[in-house]
Parts: sequence; structure tokens; C-alpha cells
Amino acid sequence: MNLALLPGAVATAKSQRMTAPAATYAPANAIDVFVHNGWTSNYASVGNGYDPTQDWFQVKLARPAPVYEVFSRWTSASKPTEYDLQVSTDADCQSWSAVAHVVNPADKDSQVIDRKDPISCVRMQALATRSTTGYTLNEFELWSGPKPPPTVGQIIPVPVKQTPGSGQPWVLTDKSRIVISSSALASTAEVLADSLRPATGFVLPVVTDSATSADISLSLGPVSGIPEDKTDEGYSLTVASTGAKIVAPQPHGLFNGFVSLLQLLPAAINSSATGVGPWTAQPITVLDYPRYAHRGLQLDPARNFMTVAEIRSMIDQLAALKGDRLHLHLSDSQSWRLEIKGYPALDGTGCNGSGCIAGFYTQKDFKSLVKYAADRFIEIVPELESPAHATAAVRSLGGVAVMGCQGQTQTDRFCTNPNDPASARALAFWRDAIAQLAAISPAPIIHIGGDEAIGMPHEDYKWWIGQMESIVNANGKRMMGWNPALEGYAPGSTSINHYWSDYTGGGPPLIKPEWFNQGRDVITTPEWNAYLDFGYDGSPGRTPQTELDKAYGWDPEWVYEKYRSVWAQPAYGGPKAEDIIGIEAPIWGEQMRGLATNEFMVFPRLAGILEKAWSPKVLTQDYDAYRQRLSVAGPRWAFANVNYGSIAQVTWSPESMGTVTRLGVDRTLSNAPLGRLAAGSIPPGEFTAVIDWGDGSPTESAGIAARDYVTSQRQGRSLMTVSGSHTYPADGTYHGTVTYNRQDRTWVVPFVATGVPSCTSMVTGTHQGPLTLSSGVTCLHGATVSGPVTVAAGASLYASGSVFRGPVTASGAGNVLLCGTTVYGPVGVTAATRVWLGNRNGECAPTTVGGPVEVSGSAGQVTIDSTTVTGPLVLKNNTGSTIVSGNHISGPLSCTGNSPAPTNADRPNSASGPMSGQCAEL
Repeated sequence: MNLALLPGAVATAKSQRMTAPAATYAPANAIDVFVHNGWTSNYASVGNGYDPTQDWFQVKLARPAPVYEVFSRWTSASKPTEYDLQVSTDADCQSWSAVAHVVNPADKDSQVIDRKDPISCVRMQALATRSTTGYTLNEFELWSGPKPPPTVGQIIPVPVKQTPGSGQPWVLTDKSRIVISSSALASTAEVLADSLRPATGFVLPVVTDSATSADISLSLGPVSGIPEDKTDEGYSLTVASTGAKIVAPQPHGLFNGFVSLLQLLPAAINSSATGVGPWTAQPITVLDYPRYAHRGLQLDPARNFMTVAEIRSMIDQLAALKGDRLHLHLSDSQSWRLEIKGYPALDGTGCNGSGCIAGFYTQKDFKSLVKYAADRFIEIVPELESPAHATAAVRSLGGVAVMGCQGQTQTDRFCTNPNDPASARALAFWRDAIAQLAAISPAPIIHIGGDEAIGMPHEDYKWWIGQMESIVNANGKRMMGWNPALEGYAPGSTSINHYWSDYTGGGPPLIKPEWFNQGRDVITTPEWNAYLDFGYDGSPGRTPQTELDKAYGWDPEWVYEKYRSVWAQPAYGGPKAEDIIGIEAPIWGEQMRGLATNEFMVFPRLAGILEKAWSPKVLTQDYDAYRQRLSVAGPRWAFANVNYGSIAQVTWSPESMGTVTRLGVDRTLSNAPLGRLAAGSIPPGEFTAVIDWGDGSPTESAGIAARDYVTSQRQGRSLMTVSGSHTYPADGTYHGTVTYNRQDRTWVVPFVATGVPSCTSMVTGTHQGPLTLSSGVTCLHGATVSGPVTVAAGASLYASGSVFRGPVTASGAGNVLLCGTTVYGPVGVTAATRVWLGNRNGECAPTTVGGPVEVSGSAGQVTIDSTTVTGPLVLKNNTGSTIVSGNHISGPLSCTGNSPAPTNADRPNSASGPMSGQCAEL
């Protein structure tokens, strides 16, 4: 452990820079985990009796203990060129002995001293320097054993604890299920299963049963190691070849654990198209819980509208990073986006800039978003802005003449003078608006904006905020407002300070220690680090640019106050650690145009901000480790078709997926996607591709469809997709490959073209009585049906390794595929699209039928291959390709009226009765 972090450890130094605020440079900053602050010596005193070669920094341990390793992190330009590490074993640290002499230390300098005796103090004694700015020591760590390597892994946000396992990986298969400990979890489990079904093509039924090795188990129960105040969202995850098991005290924790499991699977699990797999996860044990309860993203449809579908897409990606708050900025000077009944002029017209996007959410739309988000354990925090940023609302409600104070010239604000009748009219509207919003918003918080009321008399402003607080509270909600709104909050109220920056439009500062000494809950949203509409990597956006390292190089307990050019905590005493309840990252919409531009500005930077909100602060200080985690997140975004910024600061991991492509009855693929490769660090123009169709036909070169990274257009690098057209010689299943080549590296991506349909429901185990299939594609794997099976018109049946203890009857069905299945009774199929009773080309094992078989009037492929039939086999009036090959028939074989005539694919049949008609020679 890092002994310097134990309670009671004290850092001191011979000198300290005293430029106000002096706490910015205090010795304690070098043992607080945060790598972006530290101790700075008092270099301003050089030449006035101060000798930098005699300066020192030391830590007195909470109690004497052995010290194995000392790690120092220096600011490169401000470090000694020579120093001694010294230790003291006496209680008052007066006697010192040198244990290491260090020359030209690295910025990250580690010294193994391996002292097994109890050490009281450790000192860095400077001896020489070339620095003209003294010393800046960002971190000084004292390890009882070897300093552990940075935590990397695939999971982002990085978990509290993750321990790699051993043995074979866990495999998600077509027999996998979501096994729940209580039927009360069914709706949550269905949402989770839905996230796996598109890419895998698996049915993944949700069941209450004993879990098998292929299953994902979700169980409610206590988890050792989760603090009492983190049980709402904490979880444990165990992945082994014996299964994937998630345990949590609450359903939200199960959801979070499942999100982590998704990140352990191949990135293609995020694809909307079905892939080949295999879908494996390496063994691991995870214990995890959040640092903060409020982990949010703010979208701004008020400036430029986003559709319901676009916001749902952003909700999906927020949930994938364990975000749990979506703040929607629904009104601003440009427009008012939410229906308020009785105020038809608030109609969503207006937007910001050329080519802008207007639009409107009905209350029904809003409720649908609330439900969609809640299913993913995300609360929507709605914001309706006042008293400023309100041009659209003021205009729609009659203009300044109705909603402005007497003599008011500004058009962007409501009247806030309590003695002016216009303020009463304005508040009457707000009572209606907040009441209607509260009725459709189950979240406990309503945000009222409240920032940038520049030029408004401050006492009037504070009065207005107090009125809004009363209105919000009267509707059973808790209020949140951007600072300086908290100056109008009632003393002792529960309203939340949404701290972003002290912007006053060039006026005197408002920020003061009183903002942070009331014990009031705070959400931190520092403009300097967390505003996602600021450009990066040369993209358009507000300036200065917020690069990836800047978006990650901060902590809510140490926030830069942009407009005052100081760190807020040492300058103003807050936000205090004990008051911070979470983090939000906003993307303001002035320059946004639809989903793609929002995605580009949000991703990848949101991942690091939400990691700050979820993960322990000690695990969120290593930028290089974060970039490694981010490198495997890129392919996930690519397969989810997210337009993320594939910046060069991250070496993006390449990942591939071959598709499972369904053959029609004509056995033809037409411009079908076959392979996809995510390689975010490499331009797609550097690749070539070749298709091997898997049927013995010649390989062929293929084009690659992809977007390249164009930061000036806010365009990220997409998947590289290879598509092709081909006709296969027979109905069946074919295994082909797409080979991507770049310089001396090759990616071989397998794909499957098959006549087997994608399952929409699954039957396993024993089904008592008759089974009627009325719609969709029902798959039976290893199932036993005790009665007759009936396939209705339009429905499909695919059975493998199953037993039917009655007849099978199908009329007007889609597919009837019996593979490795035993039927105790006749099989009669009329007017189907495709019929297989065994098909070696389709990887469909031979079937046994204990009765006669008749297939008639089918329009597509009919294949009866290597099947045992107890009774006559009759094929008549089928109009697709018909293959009857290698069968064993205890009775006659009769074929009439089929066009084309059946063939045996050079594999003769045996029959105990006569073979007649078109099958006479088969």
C-alpha cells in the first residue's frame, strides 16, 4: 500500500511558494493522489538567503512501518538534478540517513530502498538543480511493497477492483440464457438480452432456472466489499468457463455489472448486424461501485434540435459508460422545445446558426424518453431556463411588453423586479410550466438554469431564484441551478449548486467562499475541462481546445476556475469533497447539427469524465493507463456506428467481425456485407481486401467502404466494410473469408452465408403437449416435444438435436428445417419456402422420421439428405431445386410434378419399396 495515503501521514517542506492562494503549492498536495497539483518550493526567495540546493520535502508516516519503494512524480522543468533519499527511524524525525543518491531523476522516478525496519519519516533532500522555478513535486508515494503497475484492463470506467482469472474463456452461445434470481428482474433482463441479440443472432431467453456454463446469471443479494452507501449500484462480476455471474444488492447494480461484461466480450457485440463470433470473455473477477451517484451528460436540443431517436442513441452510449443522468437543456433564447399545454406559441420554432435544426417534443415524446432512459437506469434531468437565456419564451408569451419590466430593453429575460406587475405574469406562466413538467418527469430534480443574467440587478435576480425554488419545491421536486443561482436559494434548502465557472461577462467576480461553506450539494461541471462543445484535435468548436489529456487531467476535488485563473479549492475553499455528489459534462448546441456532430464532440472525451465520476480517484490519475483502456473502447463505438473522434493520441486496437448472411431461396447474395474491420488508427485507404466465398470459386478483390478521419468536418474513422455479390451452387451453409491487407499485416475475417434463418424464439428442454408455431422463427435445440408440432402459414421451424413424439405438419410455412432431429410420426409439408430434412451442405445433421414424409408445392429449396424415413417418401409439385440424396427409406420413393426434377447429388438413395417417377433413377 501507499503509506503516504494513510490517515495521519503528514507532508512538510523546508519552503513553499506563497503566491496567493498559497494552498495551491502546499506540501500536502504531493500526497493527495492528484497528479495535477503538488508542492512547489519558494523559488521567489532565491538570492535572499534561500539556497535551493538545501531544500527538502518529507513525509512523516502515520505510524512507523517498513518502506520498500519511493515513487516521485516531478514537473519536468522543476526538479532537482541531484538529490538524496533519506529516512529517519526516530519518533520526531531528527536523525537522518541516506538510502539512495539520485542523479538526473526521471519525471516518474522510482527508487527501491527495501527498508524492513520501522521507518518514521522519508525525505527528499535536494542537492543540485538547473531549475529557475524551484521544485514542483506532484506526487510522493511511499510503498510498503513493490508499487503495483497501473490498472488497465478492458473495462471503462475502471473498476474498484479487478482480478484476472485463469483457465478457458467463457463462451456465449446459441444455447445461452439470461438466468434471473427473481421474476421481478425480467424486464431489466430483457433490456440486457436485447443488447446482445442483434450481434449474436441468439434468442437468449430470460428464465428463472439453474444456470449452466453458457448462461449469464443475474442474482440479487449482498456483496462483500461494497460500502453500505454504495449498495444501490455496486456489483460483483465473475467470469469463468463455468459461466458469467453477476450479483448485486439492487437491480441497478446488476445492470452495471452487465455493462462491464459487455466490455469483456469482443467489440463486435455492439454491432446491429449478426456476426460469426466466437463470443468469448476471459476469466476475471470484478468488485465495483461508483464514486459519485450523479454521473451525467447534458445535451442541448434547445439550440439545435435532436430527435427522439437521436437522444435514445445517446442514452445507449451513456449507459454503456455507467452514466446515470441525462440533463436535457430544453429551452434557451433560440427556442422552447417542450410542449406546455395552454401555450401553443411555445412550438419549437427557432434554432441557432445557418443550417440549424428546429423541432419540438410533445409531452408524450418526453415521457417516452423518460421510460427509455429509466429502463437503462438513467434519470432525465430536465432544464427550462430562466430568468435569462429566455428570448424564445418571452417572445412567444407576448414579448417584453408583457413579460419584461417597465423600461426593459433586453429581450432575453423575464422581469425579475418584485414590484413590477410583469414579474407576477411571468411567475404565473412558470407555475404552469413547472407543474406540467413535474407531472411528466419522475426524476427528483428540475433544473432552472439561472446563469448569465448579466446586467440584471443582483437582488432582483436572487428574488427570482427564490421564487423559482418555491415553485419547484411546491411540485415535489428538488431544484438545481447553474451558479450563481445558489445565492438566491433559501438557507438550509436542498437545492443543488451546479458549479461551472464564475462568468460575469467582464464584471466583478461573484465567486466567494460562501458558495462552498453551506454544506450544500454540488455538481461539478468545470468549463475548463468538461465542456464538450470546445474543440479538440483541430476540430471546430469553442476555444481554447479541450484535448483528451485536459478532459482527463482534473478531479472534482481540484477544479480550475477558468475566468479567475486560479484553482477553486485553494482559492475559495470549494467545492468541498464532502459536498460533491457528482459530475456532468455538457455539450452546448450552438454548433451542433444532429447526432453525428454531437457524437464526435462527446466521444471519446466523455469516457474519461465519467471515469472520474465512477472510479476511485486513486485509479484515475494515470493518463497512459486511461489511454490504453480507451484504445479498446474505440472499436466498440465503431461497431455501434458511433461517430467518435479517432484521435492520434490513442493507439486504437483493431477488431474485426465477419457477418452471418442469410441466403434466399435463389442462393444469391447481392451486395451483402461480409466483413467489418475497426482500425481507428489507420486510414482505410491503406488497406486492400480479397473475398474467398468458401465454395471453391476463385477469390476476388473487393472494395472497402469506410469514412476516414476528417477533424475539420467532425468526422470520425468508421468501420471498414467489405460487401459482395455471389450465387452459391446449392442451398446450404458456406464458410468464407475476407482478408484485409495493409503493408506486412493481414486480418483474415471469417463470414458465413447460410440458408438457416435467424431465430426469434427458442424452445429447450421438455415441452408437454402439442406445439403450434404461429409466427417468427422458432428454434428448438436439444428439445423434446411430447405432442404434434404444427407450423402455421408464415412461421418457420428450425430444429436441431431435438425429439418430436408426434407428427410435424406445415402449410404455407417459411422454413421447415429438421437437423439431427428424431420425429416419431409422419412429416407433411405443403407450400413452404425452404425444406431441409438433413443437409450436409447446410451443416444440418441427418434426421430420423418414424413415419411417412410428404413435401409438396414448395417454392424454394427442398433437401432431404442422409435421412432415415420409416415409410414412403413422396415429393410432388415442388418448384425449387430439389435434392434427395443418401437417404434410407423403409418404403417407396415417389417424385412427380417437380420442376426442376430432383437430383441425388451423386449420392444414391436406398429404398425398400419401388423408386418411381422423377426419382426412379435416384
